[in-house]
Amino acid sequence: MIRRGLLRERPYAVLMIKRLADLGLTLLCGLVVHRLLDGQWEMDGATRELMLYTLLGGVVLFDLSGLYRSSTRGGRLLRELEMLLMSWGALFMAYLVVNWLTGLDANLPHPWWMPLTAATSFVCQLVFRDLSARALRSLRARGFNRKRIAIAVASDLGRSVSAQIKAQPGLGIDVVGYIDDRGPERLSAPLDAPVLGTVDHIARLAQQHDLDQVWLAMPFRAEERIRHILHELRHSTVDIQLVPDVFQFFLMNQALDEIGGIPVHTLTATPMQGLNRWLKAVEDRVLSALILILISPLLLIIAAAVKASSPGPVIFKQKRHGWNGRAIEVWKFRTMRLHDASHGIKLATRHDPRVTRVGAFLRRTSLDELPQFFNVLRGDMSIVGPRPHPIEINDAYKDSVDKYMLRHKVKPGITGWAQVNGLRGELDTPDKMERRVQHDLYYIEHWSLWFDLRIVLMTFFKGFVHENAY
Repeated sequence: MIRRGLLRERPYAVLMIKRLADLGLTLLCGLVVHRLLDGQWEMDGATRELMLYTLLGGVVLFDLSGLYRSSTRGGRLLRELEMLLMSWGALFMAYLVVNWLTGLDANLPHPWWMPLTAATSFVCQLVFRDLSARALRSLRARGFNRKRIAIAVASDLGRSVSAQIKAQPGLGIDVVGYIDDRGPERLSAPLDAPVLGTVDHIARLAQQHDLDQVWLAMPFRAEERIRHILHELRHSTVDIQLVPDVFQFFLMNQALDEIGGIPVHTLTATPMQGLNRWLKAVEDRVLSALILILISPLLLIIAAAVKASSPGPVIFKQKRHGWNGRAIEVWKFRTMRLHDASHGIKLATRHDPRVTRVGAFLRRTSLDELPQFFNVLRGDMSIVGPRPHPIEINDAYKDSVDKYMLRHKVKPGITGWAQVNGLRGELDTPDKMERRVQHDLYYIEHWSLWFDLRIVLMTFFKGFVHENAY
């Protein structure tokens, strides 16, 4: 049985635990070494300062070494040993250089504190990784932290990949089946997993079988076939991995990621992984909580005005696509009179008779969007990201606008790069939608915490009121 708890739905939580454990172990080792050398737990000012620099340097160097890359799933302990050794070696060399330039040792009561802390931290982190690897293998054997994949296609390479995955149950990867245009009767050898369907139906199969990833086991020369599969998956948010037929060259080509000894290229994936995901989540939760506290009187005033403007609920709730294409319920203050929407969604137009006088003001000033900070607090949305469109709008444009569904690789936002660049309001032509999608994809490709803050600041100056907001 596959358990869909925290470890499967949020596999990068495992990496965050490793990050926190590395910092915690370094701090603990530093305190223990100081206790053994000085006889007390409380550090002097110089040692505390060096401890802080050691922790900050570790955060940077551990990350740069690739220690927290999610693609090391199933990686050997020897590889992590090399990364840790490289990181601590670089950190200790930096300490020696700073000590030579500034005479840092002269201010330390115990010059041996740094080398002993580095050595004990290295050993403890290595032991922790061995124990956590064993624990993860045990959890994966019980159905936690597993990924569901399909392999396209059932070639010799595809069967070899499947065999390697199944020979390493500790990877936590389930090969659900193959995607191939040939039926089992046309294949040259029996398969270890069923053929789920053909390439032309790969997007539907990914959704039907709840796949996390599709692995393309094909040589580079199969460019047209790969392009066709990517085209069929253009509406899907499933991660796509390319497994090229270059096993014999893997040691010479370190640009390839490795999963359980299998070289893979990630072709499409969310940027919200590891530390990025954690930073984004903290940014969203903290800012949305503060904003909701500050605007709570305004929310009450608007709610009363909406209630008095026309009969109906204060909050309008609508199903839209969220992260990875999952349906979420987005909240807004109601700006229209109640009407029959059984024939589908029709976006508001200029001078739309359905919009109330209060609603028109709220839409012009974007105040109708304020309840979405509750969506952010719940984790369905971000403060900054591509604006969520009604599901009917997505269905209407996903075929006509290239890479449209890739905008769902991140959480939708209350404001975004497209909005602060004036791309708001009615989307009545494919050209307008294409320009908005281009800006959304630019945001995803160039995401950073500073980019988010820049967009938030731009929103205050030109994102609330716009001639296209009606």
